[in-house]
Amino acid sequence: MSARIAAGLVTQARFLPLMIAQSLGAFNDNFFRYALITLVTYKELSLLGASSEVIVPLAASLFTGAILFFSAIAGRLADKYDRTRLMRVAKFAEIWLMAIVAIAFVLELPLLLMPALFLMGVQSAFFSPAKQAALPTLLKPEELVPANALLSGTLNVSVLLGIGIGSWLIQRAGGELYVGAVLIIMAILGWLSIRQLPPARASEPDAPISFNFIWETVRVLRFAVQHPDVLRPLLGAAWFWMLAAAVITLMPNFTKNVLGADESVFLLFSVLFTIGAAIGALLCGVISGKGEALWISCLGALGLVVFNTDIALVSLGRAPTGETLTHAADFLADRGNWRLLFDLGFAAVSAGLFVVPLQALAQRRARPDLRGRLLAAGGLMNAGTATIGNFMLAGLAFAGLPIQFAFFVLAAVSLFAAAFIAWRMKRKTSASHSAS
Repeated sequence: MSARIAAGLVTQARFLPLMIAQSLGAFNDNFFRYALITLVTYKELSLLGASSEVIVPLAASLFTGAILFFSAIAGRLADKYDRTRLMRVAKFAEIWLMAIVAIAFVLELPLLLMPALFLMGVQSAFFSPAKQAALPTLLKPEELVPANALLSGTLNVSVLLGIGIGSWLIQRAGGELYVGAVLIIMAILGWLSIRQLPPARASEPDAPISFNFIWETVRVLRFAVQHPDVLRPLLGAAWFWMLAAAVITLMPNFTKNVLGADESVFLLFSVLFTIGAAIGALLCGVISGKGEALWISCLGALGLVVFNTDIALVSLGRAPTGETLTHAADFLADRGNWRLLFDLGFAAVSAGLFVVPLQALAQRRARPDLRGRLLAAGGLMNAGTATIGNFMLAGLAFAGLPIQFAFFVLAAVSLFAAAFIAWRMKRKTSASHSAS
């Protein structure tokens, strides 16, 4: 049933333009970020004299920090104005932002790339709540899990392409010019796509507007606390984004400084993670049926416990053995590395299984008149946990702790998530039996 629903959605104007626009935006975000990460990590681009172990997570925090600051205001706007209109404005702004990034790359102005990262976060902060609030308006309740599975799956494919092409293209002759051109072209295509999406009406057009982001943040979080049935899946999804941010930020330095491998192995890991997450998301869409599918999230959390723990155990004690970094072909030829590759791939599948039911559950449960603000609270928590994950990695670097320790932390939090979901499922089953 879910597979048939998903197949029908990709032919409809109330969903396909949104999926394309989101995919192009995800491509651009990661294309830019990984071009920058590659310059910092492998071509030793200098920013204020800091090391790559500090620059990479702090740069990522600029992006998530912007989302943290502006999500609450964006959520209020998503309740007051047509959600499709807001997404069109955000996509139009992306064109001009990518032009700034292109200039920074071509003219070799690395310090301009940092505020550009922040502005990309601002643009995402306004696009995401409008998208999340538009889905329950444009789709039927039984379409939400398959739709989120499609969005997550295609997003991960776009992330993969952005990571791979950005990491590769920036190292070619004239790479900075090509990177700038691709960013602008993808932004224009995303804007053209979102213009085809039908209107998604506002739920509270008379709501007042406040640009006091501190007060709006407090208010949005208070709404979420007052609706615990929505808060719980939002917190679960926020944990996923902490995992994703930590893994994405961790991988370049883990690859180089722990495994002694070059950027081709880093790209291999990125391919594994993004394809695995896409498979997990799409698999969830196929097997979920019409229910809430929380058991799939629990299964995914348990997978994150097992595979993250094993990644840490496999890599403990490893260190570069020579001056030359290992290439992907040589890395794959060593069977001792296959267990690590297996763990990374299935950790990603588990992550995809974990997040999709939670996203759909929050959208389904959110009150229509507060949907934009409630789902914006999710964006706030996503950005907050992602920022925590990035600063955790920076803290490990400052404290001199091994990078592998981060995988133990991820496994421990995953265990808590699995236990909590299992407890909620058991409690809900007991309540249903008592009522009958």
